[in-house]
Amino acid sequence: MIEPNQTAYILKVSWRDAGIPDGPLTMFYAALTGSPEEAVELVRQAVKADAEVELTEARLSQDTAQAIDLLPGFARAL
Repeated sequence: MIEPNQTAYILKVSWRDAGIPDGPLTMFYAALTGSPEEAVELVRQAVKADAEVELTEARLSQDTAQAIDLLPGFARAL
């Protein structure tokens, strides 16, 4: 259940892989937290230490967050 003070933030994660010389790999994550700072920290804990984590302006709707079973305090790759 999504609490009224929680938002499903979408974050962009980029990192370089030595095996792929064409540029950085990019993935998007969703994190259900009470603040954007919490979302960034949560995703940073889940990815490689050298990855760049950026908060996007996009958000998931409550319906979408529930449909993908996004839980408070957890991040999920999209």
